[in-house]
Amino acid sequence: MNRRTFLTWIGLGWLASASPIVIGACIAQDREQLVSASPANSLEAILFYVAPNGNDDWSGKQKKANWTKTDGPFPTLHRARDAIRQLKNQQGGNLKQPVTVLVRGGTYFLPEPLVLTPEDSGTADFPVAYKAYPNEKPIISGGRPINSWRRQGNLWVANLPEVKAGKWYFRLLRVRNDWAIRARYPNFDPKNPLRGGWLFARKDKSTRPGLQFGKDYVVVDPEQFPNWQNWEGAELQAFMGKNWSNSILPVTRVNKENYTLLGNFQNASGYRVALGNRFFIENVREALDSPGEWYLDAKTGELFYWPTTPDFPNSVEVVAPAMNSLIVLQGDGKKKSFVENIHFQSLTFTDTDYTLTDNYSSPADAAIWLSTARHCGIEDCTFVRLGGYGLRIEQHSHENRIIRNRVSQLGQGGVILLGDKATQPFNNLIAANDIHDCSKVYKNASGVDISSGSGNRIAHNQIYRMPRKGILLRSDNISSYSHKNIVEFNEIVDTNLETSDTGAIATLGRDKQASGNIIRFNFIRNVVGIGTTARGKILSPHFTWGIYLDDYSSGTTVYGNIVVGTVLGAICIHAGKDNRIENNIFINGSEMQIRLQPRDKFMAGNIFRRNIVIYKNPKAILWYSYQDRWQRDCLKDCDRNLYWHTGGLNLEKTKRAITPEGTFNQWQAAGFDIQSLITEPPFLTPLKLNIDRITQEDFKLDRDSDIVKQLGLKQIPIERIGIEGFQA
Repeated sequence: MNRRTFLTWIGLGWLASASPIVIGACIAQDREQLVSASPANSLEAILFYVAPNGNDDWSGKQKKANWTKTDGPFPTLHRARDAIRQLKNQQGGNLKQPVTVLVRGGTYFLPEPLVLTPEDSGTADFPVAYKAYPNEKPIISGGRPINSWRRQGNLWVANLPEVKAGKWYFRLLRVRNDWAIRARYPNFDPKNPLRGGWLFARKDKSTRPGLQFGKDYVVVDPEQFPNWQNWEGAELQAFMGKNWSNSILPVTRVNKENYTLLGNFQNASGYRVALGNRFFIENVREALDSPGEWYLDAKTGELFYWPTTPDFPNSVEVVAPAMNSLIVLQGDGKKKSFVENIHFQSLTFTDTDYTLTDNYSSPADAAIWLSTARHCGIEDCTFVRLGGYGLRIEQHSHENRIIRNRVSQLGQGGVILLGDKATQPFNNLIAANDIHDCSKVYKNASGVDISSGSGNRIAHNQIYRMPRKGILLRSDNISSYSHKNIVEFNEIVDTNLETSDTGAIATLGRDKQASGNIIRFNFIRNVVGIGTTARGKILSPHFTWGIYLDDYSSGTTVYGNIVVGTVLGAICIHAGKDNRIENNIFINGSEMQIRLQPRDKFMAGNIFRRNIVIYKNPKAILWYSYQDRWQRDCLKDCDRNLYWHTGGLNLEKTKRAITPEGTFNQWQAAGFDIQSLITEPPFLTPLKLNIDRITQEDFKLDRDSDIVKQLGLKQIPIERIGIEGFQA
């Protein structure tokens, strides 16, 4: 009997007459510990426990402290990691059993990110898992609680010595369960959050030698120019170019006489603020003028906050992020030394910050990094109020599973894959995740963003309320591409709420190679888009598609998708070749239905067949292409489609030019849609007159219909779309 067990029995003897229930519990707990350490049970899983009231000096083998306070759980994930390392060393460097770290409920404020290297790996037979204790909610936070408030008029102030010393700075602040508003002008408009609370970039008639509008300066309307004495730290949150994205741009100088803001207002992609672009100014002390706003003075270390409720600060949690990542799986890409067989389950991740960057297409921040990792899993976790992405996957990472997670209220997107030809991630599964209300900081982010990656499967995710794309497959050049990915059975609703010239699912094909990407069986609804005129008038809905094959995207299969409610069409092919668009159902583009955008002779060989196209606006165009660039060999095969108009327009007899060739008859005379039909679609239930209210269930085909047989239409497996259709 070891010393701890002996002391426990002494304690039990002392308590015997008064607490038999406690005695029994302690005996059972001690037996559990002895069994788990027994060589006879060497193949059973080893359990470690972590709890907020744990102790570094305890064994971590008990789920709560014993009666004598001599043993119990660990206090941190870092301590559990070190215990697993010690166990592996004791076992000769390789685990002999699975290891599970059960994390008790409560909030764990990490002192630094948890870094796991190849020495922390499990094996296929004996994996390592970090998971929530049953029916409890552990929260992994990258923040620090803010206490010791003092009142100053309408404001409350907290002194933060580390900020004053230059050791800490943050750009987000959580109050209760929401981010407070960083002091800004104009004020945030809660009744009109997307279209209200903006300034618009102006250009006056003054000459500024050596300066370029939009790159070096913008002008504010005189009646809206703020009369601040101190502009130090001011930043523009500005949309760039044709409202493709936003950037955060420091203001370096202000000319109050001509209402001009000066700085480097061009981002790394070469985009600059354009005439009429919307922006607001933040991070100025004098802009702190409304409840819900905050300001951090980096020089004095003072944090100012204007509460929204009278109970502040009593029982009000305020947390500021102190790091940009929480967990890093860090292998060695050059040596191909992987972190592997580590799993996270049912944990909540929150409170990270974001990095100020002008490279909006490759944000640096994520709560969990998988770098040279394989056979790892993130399952049933919650990612909420994080400054960056939820997950970042890079450096050869492959065969990882990101499934059934909940992702919302993030500064960037859900999952991003990054790399180049030599380092890109591949063959990862991203499935059945609920991703919504992201890109709160950087708008050019996606629910799932494959900036470079191949052979990945993005399936059965639910993605909604996104400022820009739901899913992106990006190929920038021959050294950075995304090929042979499968995007299937995703439900993508309410996207492109803050940007334009984009789609719910978008691809870039700047490498001009056959991508082999497959986009199939996805349901897309309500692709909105927002832009501005040069005079600062907001345009919405504006300039969007459902599926956007952009910038020479080629060799892509788009099959069996349902797209409802777009502006410029359900699909756009921009300059690419050999794409196959087949057996889709496209509903109700407000201005056009299918769009072809040739740039040069490269665009050829595209196939469009066996699709159903339905729309109601009599002024909308069926097929659109630039007239000065239209060439018939853009389409290799366009036939056996079904077209139907619900708004009174006879597509066959109208004299209007609804195709690049003119009328529909002229379109057929040019060799297109010769065997296609203009007729009501053969759905099992009658087509709803208000096609805006069509649901997925309304698209089931009547398989006995002669139309189905004549055109060769295939049933779309509607029941498998979305999270519920995923089978692991």
